[in-house]
Amino acid sequence: MAPLNSTLPYNASDLSGLSHGWMPQPQGRGTFSILWSGITTIFLCSWTVLCLNIPEPGMGRWGFLGYKLRWQLFAIIFPEVIAGMAAEQWASANQSVQKFRKLGYPQWTMRHAFFADMGGFMLESPDVPPFPVDGEQLAYLIERKYLQYPIVHEETIWDRNKADGFARLVTSVQITWFFIQCLARWAQGLSLSTLEITTFATIVATLNSLYFWYHKPLDVETPIILRTDSRIANILIDAGDRAREPYSRTPLDFLKSPPVRTSLVAPFWFGMGVVVNFEEESRSRPIRRFGNCKTRPPAGITIQETIYGLLFEFVYFGIHLVGWNQLFPTRAELCLWRVSSLVLLGLLITYLITIVVGIVLSRPVSRRWLAREVDTPLEVAAQLPRWAQLIIHVPILSAYLSARAYILLEGFISLRDLPLKTYVDITWTNFLPHL
Repeated sequence: MAPLNSTLPYNASDLSGLSHGWMPQPQGRGTFSILWSGITTIFLCSWTVLCLNIPEPGMGRWGFLGYKLRWQLFAIIFPEVIAGMAAEQWASANQSVQKFRKLGYPQWTMRHAFFADMGGFMLESPDVPPFPVDGEQLAYLIERKYLQYPIVHEETIWDRNKADGFARLVTSVQITWFFIQCLARWAQGLSLSTLEITTFATIVATLNSLYFWYHKPLDVETPIILRTDSRIANILIDAGDRAREPYSRTPLDFLKSPPVRTSLVAPFWFGMGVVVNFEEESRSRPIRRFGNCKTRPPAGITIQETIYGLLFEFVYFGIHLVGWNQLFPTRAELCLWRVSSLVLLGLLITYLITIVVGIVLSRPVSRRWLAREVDTPLEVAAQLPRWAQLIIHVPILSAYLSARAYILLEGFISLRDLPLKTYVDITWTNFLPHL
């Protein structure tokens, strides 16, 4: 009988080197299986789990497809930001549920809260064009009798949900299987391709997004109209001084959540807005939809949530360091991988230090140098001139995009020469107890 390794396209007794070129499938693992598994997993992670807010009315099917494709590209480049966005939306929805319970409405669930914060309820009044109201604003209107509690059952909300249960199931099975395979290969000392390392990090972010967006409807395109007989002008007069300033988004801006001092996501969105204005809300005032990156928890973020966010970020960026001693096709590619991994981790550390320093210095700096005294780094940054904002944010975003782009690109170009251990299958029987 011929030995098993005689069927392999390489010498199974010496796995210390690199393969060259396209590796055919030996017993189930070759270049194609690595490439296909990585591509399908990244696609599923960036598409089926992406729960976006209700789009602009009248966008149409093709417009909505383009809208989601743009966010899918963003999710591939910034999966950790998507996870952070989902976490803050979850915190906001959770606080909304607690608020409604205090008002005597225990039937208000996480699904209702997510639906409200994603622009699911449009307020129609006699004197102002319809505009969306979030959970905090809805609770205010109900508490002060401007609006009756909307009798909307969970099933009604879920009927608007376009989630394909089978697609979600396929995604869950795929990422779970991929996750287990990676852990098993590490346990047995087998190599992972750089594409698999990048995909594994994406899965870690996606699992967080799946958890935090579990109750959020997917691909809802039409809101529910709530009608009030109260004039918006009277609501603003009753609110007093806090409602006197002109609004920037809707007449109920005076109820918007204050800047969160410890938010890990808000500074990123501010920088993106300075450089590329990634998501522009409707130009009409009041706006007709809520931007995906605008949700802020009304009561802020707890210490426990902040600690979890920090741990998640370090785990996500730290995964790329697994490839530190990987065999690369060239020395230059190894150096570029190491530099890119350190740049991403270094930017995270710099980002966190900047937030801490900004929190401490915001008040004295704004009192001495700026037009008015503020409490948060974002409020200080918002008062800086445009050129100063660009000087701060363009180099940071450019460094991040360069490092992230190289890591994504290297996952594909390194497939031409992979470590031979990458093609060895897992011996699953080694994980079974031996009697």
